[in-house]
Amino acid sequence: MRYAGIALLCLALASGWPGAARAQVDGTWGFGVLADYDLPAFKLNEWFPSGGAKFGGVVVYVLNERWSAEVEGHYARYSGGALENRKFLWSVDKKEYASPQAKSDMVWTSGVLNWVRRFKGGGAKLKEGGAAPYFVIGSGFYRYRNKVSGLIWPGQNREPLNQSVLLAPVEDRHVTVGAGLGFGVEYFASRTVGLDLRGQYNLILGSVRPMEAWGMKEVFPFQKLDVGVRFKFYFPK
Repeated sequence: MRYAGIALLCLALASGWPGAARAQVDGTWGFGVLADYDLPAFKLNEWFPSGGAKFGGVVVYVLNERWSAEVEGHYARYSGGALENRKFLWSVDKKEYASPQAKSDMVWTSGVLNWVRRFKGGGAKLKEGGAAPYFVIGSGFYRYRNKVSGLIWPGQNREPLNQSVLLAPVEDRHVTVGAGLGFGVEYFASRTVGLDLRGQYNLILGSVRPMEAWGMKEVFPFQKLDVGVRFKFYFPK
């Protein structure tokens, strides 16, 4: 799975470059804001099944009628992770115990470069108005912090279990790379305003350590789905 993630990232970087030097560049700039629902997938979903909101901003450069480049910055947070409700089996009395003070959350900040390619005929909507479907591919840097605290120490060996004896907080904090692929449609209300609806799959080369006593496995790589909206404002030349 590690090699599949690295291959996907390389593919995104190789295929995402549209050859701007050969294109006749329109040169329109824009900016916008975004709001997405960030849903963890596969093993990451086992840790944070409810996901969380993602917010950010975007700067857009329209190369021509078919291609646009985007630079985006994001912030997202997952809270109320599944670990908070998990129980561990205490080896002394063979009973399961929950940790009432358990807390689990994950915070993301990221910066990515996207290439947007509108389907045939969609480019004309930049001037005429209307809906322009597209696909998007991109890659960038992701900083994440996964923090777990308040878990009862399961290594105690005398009865009764002392529920005030807790594990030291556990934190994974890293910067890594990732790639994404998605589809969307942007509705141009005018030459200056666009409403962009998008769904995107992201693969990120990061991991969190396992919590074996609670049945939580290591996650690598991270996979998640984003569905949301972008409001964009353009400044035609």
